[in-house]
Amino acid sequence: MMTNRRWILVILILLLGAASRILHVADQSLWVDEGYAFYHAYSPDLAASLARDTHPPLYFGALRLWSHLTGQSELALRWFSILPSMLSLAVMFQLAREVLWPRRRDDARPSDETPLLAMLMLALADAENFLAQEVRHYTWLVLAVSGGMWLLLRWIRRAKRRDYGLWLLCSIAMMHTHYIAAFAAVAQGLYALLALGGRRRRQILFGLLMSAAAWSPWLIFVGRHQLDNRGANWSVSLSAAVMRDIQVKYFTEQWALVIGLMLLGFVTLLYQANGRFRLIWHRAGWLLLFWLTVPLALTALANEFLPFLQPRRLTQWTPAIALLVALGLGNIRQPARAFLIGVLAVYGVFQVDFYRVKPDWRTVAHWTSRYAVRGDLVLTDIAGGDYQMAYYLRRQLPDDRRLDADVRYESLKMQRDFYPQTYHAWLPPLLAEHQTVWLMYWSNDDSVFGWLDKLDFRPTADFVYRHDGGLTGEVPMHIFRFDRMDESAVAARFENGMVLRSAALDRHDLRLDSLWQTQAQLHRDYVISAKLLNQAGAVAAQLDSQPQLNQRPTRDWQIGDVIYSPHEMQLTDEVNALPPGKYQAALQVYYVDAGNLVNLRTETGEELVIVASLNIADKP
Repeated sequence: MMTNRRWILVILILLLGAASRILHVADQSLWVDEGYAFYHAYSPDLAASLARDTHPPLYFGALRLWSHLTGQSELALRWFSILPSMLSLAVMFQLAREVLWPRRRDDARPSDETPLLAMLMLALADAENFLAQEVRHYTWLVLAVSGGMWLLLRWIRRAKRRDYGLWLLCSIAMMHTHYIAAFAAVAQGLYALLALGGRRRRQILFGLLMSAAAWSPWLIFVGRHQLDNRGANWSVSLSAAVMRDIQVKYFTEQWALVIGLMLLGFVTLLYQANGRFRLIWHRAGWLLLFWLTVPLALTALANEFLPFLQPRRLTQWTPAIALLVALGLGNIRQPARAFLIGVLAVYGVFQVDFYRVKPDWRTVAHWTSRYAVRGDLVLTDIAGGDYQMAYYLRRQLPDDRRLDADVRYESLKMQRDFYPQTYHAWLPPLLAEHQTVWLMYWSNDDSVFGWLDKLDFRPTADFVYRHDGGLTGEVPMHIFRFDRMDESAVAARFENGMVLRSAALDRHDLRLDSLWQTQAQLHRDYVISAKLLNQAGAVAAQLDSQPQLNQRPTRDWQIGDVIYSPHEMQLTDEVNALPPGKYQAALQVYYVDAGNLVNLRTETGEELVIVASLNIADKP
């Protein structure tokens, strides 16, 4: 029976777990693997899409359904990982209770707090908290594995068909969530072979074979194609540095205390009146031991043939670690137990050992989505993968510019990976169809630059985002713009040698885009003023800045360079929209001398160059 006090503690632990998983959930942008998840979930042919990746279909199909119901925002997508993580807390409570049953038959007296402590340790687990904030399947894997362990022990104790059927379904689900769930199945099989006997052993082994049979069609017809997938090789070799990383991420910097409590969790301490105690090893201890050792051992072995080791792929450890720590604490008498719980809880709340800063892909996509217009071509070439770029471009482009329909998007990396034989024949005709190309670039393959040069594209902008890579230092990511121009086209020539090649008005953003050159070395920092004039000639909107958002001052221009400069004009009156009427967009160049503005004139004597017109009609 659950007392009111225990219900209150359960609720408090659930609230703590929710807070640790929800707080800051949308702070970081989606990274490469999350972009993969979104791409697969929205692929028209999920099986064909996943054949190029390294994962089974269950999570991605469920994510597709979830996003149709909740939307595609970062928060909505990540909630699909938070929910199973919260359910795992409830499963952990039941799993801990089930593990304690064999101890009761041995007349042990475990602490009634142990299931609550197991929940608390999982609520504070950095690995679970970090992965709960990603659009990935790891928290679903943890839920399926821990649920399978609970249902297995429950069936062993009660021998009811319903428990066996639920365990079988859970086993099938976990292996269709991630391939590495097979390691948990191996751990259960070893437990049945070494700790059980007779009919139960045969039934467990038969159930595991049934799960493998249900999994085999996908593995044979789709999974086999993934053996040559280079995405499977984003792995690390097992080394001292990697083991240290795993140690900190899963056992924290308090690893000595955590591992000590885990070792104590394999046994039951029976205290006697004379102060002595005796140890009792229980059968569930073998299951927990295999749960910990089999994934690492098989991962290290398999990694020699098909590299896939990453610390995050050991996440099925997390509930076993939390449970063993709780069992270890349950063996310790008060007040020492309360003290250790306090130490672990305070450390868990205020210290994070499983975390990394991801590149801000929102910002990387922002430059392109903000300034690309209809007819532009957007290319991405990001070494680690660029699926996340399509996500952000699709969400950030204004309503009047849809990705692929108005602004074409292509991933150079995906084309090279999926169609290497036709890549170099495919790229030149694609570039030739467009006048403006945007390239988000972080790669070692520079072939695209050669083709752009051959087709007379000129680099006109280079927006740089710098990512702090930690030990690897600052990593620059470039957002290039290339334009192909008619060299004879000139909109205006200014007296200082500046040449306005072309200009265009984007009505949606009231943005005036211009391309500039210089025929002489410039020795001042000139300011470009973009203005929108009403019928009376008064300024209705304006923006003054140095070229290219103040990033390309004219003093640094080289003769022959072509510079793209966008100017998003701001309304001069405190109104939300321009009143109906006819407007003209104009450009002006000036410099500041002793506090005075000095306007440049064109070769024909004008200070203002009219470059576009705008007509805003009355609303019907």
